[in-house]
Amino acid sequence: MTCLSTTCLRLGIEPIPGGSTLASLANLLPPWQWDRVRRSVYQRAGYRCQACGREGMLHCHEVWQYNEETSIQWLRGFATLCKDCHDVKHILFNRDAARHKELMRHFAAVNHISPEEAEAYLEAACQRQLKLDQQGWKVNYGDYNCWMPPLADRQQRRDYARFLRPHSKASPSPDTGLDASYF
Repeated sequence: MTCLSTTCLRLGIEPIPGGSTLASLANLLPPWQWDRVRRSVYQRAGYRCQACGREGMLHCHEVWQYNEETSIQWLRGFATLCKDCHDVKHILFNRDAARHKELMRHFAAVNHISPEEAEAYLEAACQRQLKLDQQGWKVNYGDYNCWMPPLADRQQRRDYARFLRPHSKASPSPDTGLDASYF
C-alpha cells in the first residue's frame, strides 16, 4: 500500500474548520497587498504548481496548521498551486459531483495512488474536518501578524503576543517540536 500520510503525498486534501474559512489572509488584506504576497509566492515557485508541475492558472494557497490542544491555527506559509490542485486542497467544500470525480482522479494521479486509496484518504480528511469543526479557533497569521492589528480585536492581539513570548525561549512550538524561534 502507498504511504497516505500528508508527508508522503505531493498533494493533500486539507480540512478547514467551518468558522475559519473567512480567516484567509486573502480575504482580509487589501487587494494590492494580497497581490504582492501571491506574486512573490509564484516567483519563488518558478511560476509552476508545486504539486503537479503545471504552469498557468496559478493560485496562492495558504498553508495552515492546527494545534488541537491550544485551539490555535496559524499560517505556516504559502504554496503555488494550479487550479485543479488548489480545488483538490479544498475538495471538502465542493458541491459539484462531476467536478468532485474529476478532482479525485487528479488527486490520485498526482500522488500515484489508486482510486480506492484516494477515497480512503478523502474519508480520513472528512473525519478530521468533523473533529476540527468541534473547536473554536484562535487565528495566528505568523509573519503576517504585523498586518493584522488594525483588523484584529484586542483579545486576538493579546493571544498572539502570548504566542510570540512563550514562557521559555526554548519551548517547542505547538504540534511541531520545533523551537519557537523557528516561527
